Amino acid sequence: MVRTAIVCLLAMLAVVMAGGVKAQQPPAKTPPVAPAEAAKKALEATQKGAQTAVQNAQGAAKAAQQDAAARAAAAQKAAAAQAAQAGQKPAPPTKGTPATKDSPTKTAVDTVAKDASGTDHSADDEALMNLAVEFDKAYNARDAKSLADMFSPDAQMIDADGTTVQGREDILKAFEEIFANEPEGLIETEVTDLRYLGPAVAIETGRTVLIPAPDQPAVVNEYTAVHMKSKEGKWLMTMARDTPTEVNDQTENLIPLSFLIGDWVDESGDAVVKTTYDWSDGDKFIVGKFSVQLQGEEAFSGTQRIGWDPLARKVRSWVFDSNGGFQEGLWTNVEDQWLVNYRGVSGEGEVTSGTSVMTMIDLNRWSWQSRDRIVGNELLDDTPEVFVVRKAPPPVDVLSEEEAAAEKAALEAIPAAVEQTVTAPADGTK
Repeated sequence: MVRTAIVCLLAMLAVVMAGGVKAQQPPAKTPPVAPAEAAKKALEATQKGAQTAVQNAQGAAKAAQQDAAARAAAAQKAAAAQAAQAGQKPAPPTKGTPATKDSPTKTAVDTVAKDASGTDHSADDEALMNLAVEFDKAYNARDAKSLADMFSPDAQMIDADGTTVQGREDILKAFEEIFANEPEGLIETEVTDLRYLGPAVAIETGRTVLIPAPDQPAVVNEYTAVHMKSKEGKWLMTMARDTPTEVNDQTENLIPLSFLIGDWVDESGDAVVKTTYDWSDGDKFIVGKFSVQLQGEEAFSGTQRIGWDPLARKVRSWVFDSNGGFQEGLWTNVEDQWLVNYRGVSGEGEVTSGTSVMTMIDLNRWSWQSRDRIVGNELLDDTPEVFVVRKAPPPVDVLSEEEAAAEKAALEAIPAAVEQTVTAPADGTK
């Protein structure tokens, strides 16, 4: 099943600062409000104000990124001009340091050392970057409790499809469910920007790369997370939101079909079809070679090339056979099936079309059937379902009957030879 389920990480929050009240006017009398109702109204007001502040902060962050890029370009241009005047070769532009296994979280982050109030956030920068590193470590260790503890008690977490989880306890349950469904999932976070709205509110933006399982493609999300510093000086996420980002990497989008790599055989009636799949062209394509035997003789053969179409954003395949026919198909994954809608031309010049259905059974077995077939102007019946199995590797060091008999005789003669050697006189006399 193609790469799918995706982990919810991070998004926004903000703080509502209360304004002053005119001292010369007495406050209006209002009826008393129950503590629970007051808390609910305060939380709703805070979240509403948070969403507005986050939207404003996102715009400011984008503008700041553009400004930073312009300033960097201007600085590089000025440095190049000075180097040219001095007769020196200008230095190449610097690049961000990629993540390593020891430090999985990328830190290509643009920060503002001070906010509008003049507060120095150097220590906060370090604390928030460490929090991102700890998030990845906890996620990859399936530690739902540590992840939940990084959120405030009333935090919101909104995933890429808009599902909202409210409160630390429900966030804990959400992570536990994720780990139950994706026990091998791994995540990597890249923080790209940190902005401060005051001494105790920070907005973080970046992206996460999640691999739900070793045989599934990466899921890339952009995120925004709003942090608030507690009275004890601890930063906690109060709101987090994911935004999906499409991956356009040919190899990653073919990973769900990587199970095909190897040798396969299917037998139905008088026909035997043998197929071999392998990666090709820098792992950008999967190429299959097949042969069809009828009553022990090869009837025809062909090749199939499977790749990712970056324009249609679908898996596409091309088939060419030894009779001169060809087909082109678009692949769609639906649960445990791949549906291939194909259209082509036979070696006799007739237009062909239909839907091939590949149903996964396990990593070593799948079934195949062609439905809704049209050849020329004739509608044909669906083909019978054919079961395809992975071909077992050949045995190692297989001996012929003669070689096996000779080896057995040699082994049986060893005890007698050893006994004769032990009982022989040391001087070699009989």
